[in-house]
Amino acid sequence: MKKIIFLAMFLASSFSYTSPTWIEYLIKVDSQQNAAKIVAATDKFMSSEFVKNNFKGSLHLNAHVAGGKIEETHAYVILQPSLAEHEIWLAKLNDPNNEEVRKFASVINANSQGVGTRVNTFIQTYGTPSNKDTVWAIYPFRTKASNVEDIIEATEDLDEAVKDTFPGQFGLSERTAGGGMQTHLYTVGYESLAEMEQWEDSASRDAGVSPFDKEMDKLVEWHEREIVRNIRVYDSAMTLQDFVE
Repeated sequence: MKKIIFLAMFLASSFSYTSPTWIEYLIKVDSQQNAAKIVAATDKFMSSEFVKNNFKGSLHLNAHVAGGKIEETHAYVILQPSLAEHEIWLAKLNDPNNEEVRKFASVINANSQGVGTRVNTFIQTYGTPSNKDTVWAIYPFRTKASNVEDIIEATEDLDEAVKDTFPGQFGLSERTAGGGMQTHLYTVGYESLAEMEQWEDSASRDAGVSPFDKEMDKLVEWHEREIVRNIRVYDSAMTLQDFVE
């Protein structure tokens, strides 16, 4: 049986197995009716005794608002303490005798199409971590390994410039697999689309972000921005704040 959500991935020896890791499983859903079935199945699965007893992390079911691949409409994002922990979770999901997983996977396979998988590890987080943030702007980019130290320094300068006015949180991650030519990305969290639009239209943003943009343009090649919204957040053993703090 084709398993969209729980693909066994090749884990290169150069990956960090101990860093906070978040994995994106991208899917295409063709109708609102199919999306509703997926949400219902995920609600049921994530409330099962199997998940309660075995899953150590947080699962976000996201809808893509703008950007990204044309095919992808939704994504499961799994936040776990490490890549090693995610391997343990994958092994339990691939138990052929697990009826809870079989029922859940059958609904996902019948109502969606797999688009791809991306693996990311957090480097640093900034701003004010909050579980209330449900809208995320994602800024992927490509850069040389030799530029990462300068990028971190530029990001710290940005954090200092906007700390009194920026309403959300943001993080810098390395994209360790599945991003094509992308090597890193920023994730910027807001409580709502309205909060995001208000910040992006503010004079404080222009003053604080402009020097950062100029410096980053020397260091990176930007790729298309994505905007996603949390439809569901299922916390088991850790919340988003636990993950980034």
